Amino acid sequence: MMNNRRNGLLLNRFVLLCSILLLSLSALAQSNTDRASSINPAQIWSAWGGEMHFEVFQGVLDDIELGVVSNLNRANQGQFDFSVENLGSLEFYAPDGAFSHFVDGRLTVRSDLAIMTGIQPVEVGVMHVRGIQSGRLPGLAFYDVSGNEMFIADYIQVEVEAGQQELVLGNMDFKIGRDLAGMLNRPYLEGQVFGILNMTLNLNVPVGALTATRGGACDGRPVWPGVGGAQADVGIISMGNVSDFGTFSSGGETFDIIAPGATLKNLQGLDGADVPWYSKFSGEFPPYNNDQHPYLIWNLYRIDNDVMLQIGRSAAKHAFLTLNFNCTINCGDGGIPDADGHILWPGCEDVYGSGTNNSSGALGPRFEINPNTGIFVSTGSFFDPGSTGSQTNSSTGTGENRMNVMRSDLQVPGAEYFVETWYVIREDVNIFNTMSTQRLAGTLNGDNWNFAETEFTVGPMIDRWVPPGTNPNTGSQNVLFADPGRNGHFKLAVKSVDLGGGQFQWTYMLANYDVDIGISELGFNVPAGRMNNTSFHDVDQDDTNDWTLGAGPDFSIQAGSGDEMPWGNSYTISFIAGPPTSGQATIRFGDISSTDTVNLNILVPELAEEFLTDGFEN
Repeated sequence: MMNNRRNGLLLNRFVLLCSILLLSLSALAQSNTDRASSINPAQIWSAWGGEMHFEVFQGVLDDIELGVVSNLNRANQGQFDFSVENLGSLEFYAPDGAFSHFVDGRLTVRSDLAIMTGIQPVEVGVMHVRGIQSGRLPGLAFYDVSGNEMFIADYIQVEVEAGQQELVLGNMDFKIGRDLAGMLNRPYLEGQVFGILNMTLNLNVPVGALTATRGGACDGRPVWPGVGGAQADVGIISMGNVSDFGTFSSGGETFDIIAPGATLKNLQGLDGADVPWYSKFSGEFPPYNNDQHPYLIWNLYRIDNDVMLQIGRSAAKHAFLTLNFNCTINCGDGGIPDADGHILWPGCEDVYGSGTNNSSGALGPRFEINPNTGIFVSTGSFFDPGSTGSQTNSSTGTGENRMNVMRSDLQVPGAEYFVETWYVIREDVNIFNTMSTQRLAGTLNGDNWNFAETEFTVGPMIDRWVPPGTNPNTGSQNVLFADPGRNGHFKLAVKSVDLGGGQFQWTYMLANYDVDIGISELGFNVPAGRMNNTSFHDVDQDDTNDWTLGAGPDFSIQAGSGDEMPWGNSYTISFIAGPPTSGQATIRFGDISSTDTVNLNILVPELAEEFLTDGFEN
């Protein structure tokens, strides 16, 4: 009787569970049906047929000892063009005519590519292309007819040209896929960027589709910085694809060319400002009646035995297009002709791959930009030396305007390495969230570095070395100077390490962010005779412009005429002296003759009795 009762209870529970499961499945099916029915079919657009063009980075191919050839492109090796056949299509979600993400479908590219290894070439042939998600971002995967992953293309910059019935997928990082790396017997090449890919496809706009956002939340937009109190606040939210773009030799040293990718976001809500993003030489646009756009710079740092040095510095990459991905709202061109893709709307993200950031046509000298105002004058610039009003010059020389890092600086045993990026945005209210850093772990294969990127953080590199708010009682301190309406921003950080016997190793790092007139002196209210073994480090390999000790009674280190510290750089000064105490540092703006100075409260070496420094203290 007891067993029958137990079996009956178990049966009842089973029936109840089955009922609950059926109800849940029914509700889930209904939910999916409702979700599918809630998507307007006119928001699913498609693209098919067209052209594929990619250019290889020859320096990368030389370093990884590969070749890429094509009989169809024999006359133009290094640049390859293939037709995208009218077989199949890529479907993508396009609410209000703005690209969001790939949905389904595939394209077919008939190529005759061969990857040359020096042993046995890998024939690529026909490729099938599918849309994928690469993290938060859309991408493309290229498979051969056997289903092997041959290539990946990501960091896509999409332009939907509804009026011209074209979909442009541009400036993609073209990478070696997982299976191709295996076929080459070099698994470490998976994800290696070796070229830039562009595709132009025929576009089908469904009947009834909206091709622009007007009215509603877009009514009255764009809202420019300062209008009605609206603020611009753009932040970097991720990095990736830190890539080695080749090697060259100079002065007996080997240099590697390195560039990162970056993803940014308009952090403001609907009450915030929209950010202009117009290509240089593209014309005059509101709100500044010029071709205003942001700029990206990147630096490389090494920490060894708790001492941080800047070992790499790029020029300035001029931004030219914004993807407007994952938006709160996307208002297209905002009613401004030719402005689609050139306004960063609230909540929108934008991406630039490492290949695009290393583009010859976009890299120019930093000194042509005022980082405090965000102003760049294109006429007469590096890009337009003849003042023609159009671009006639690019960074085509070996390593020109790139971040060139000495190979020996990348091979210090036990050292830690970090890359720092910073977007300079006109009228941005918080320059420090437009900065980010990421730890790098590099593996050298032949002449090519493969970087693993971890520990992404928002903020400048100096904050990783000595975090803001560090208690001075620890012997370390990080001090900010912020005066946006005057000279700009810089930080001074210090670490003191007890060596014993009353001696401390002192290391100061001075980071100039947007002091456009430069910095020419760092001094302390400490007699100069109390410091020993003083050293100075800047990022270049030119000893003739190093700062030297000042002649005054107090310790100072000064720039020579014309050698002021430029913006976007960090200098390291170290010496041996006494234990830490509260004191002051003096910073001089402009050249060494300037009287424009500021004092900061920061740790300095303690003043010991004079007789303790003469060697007879015992």
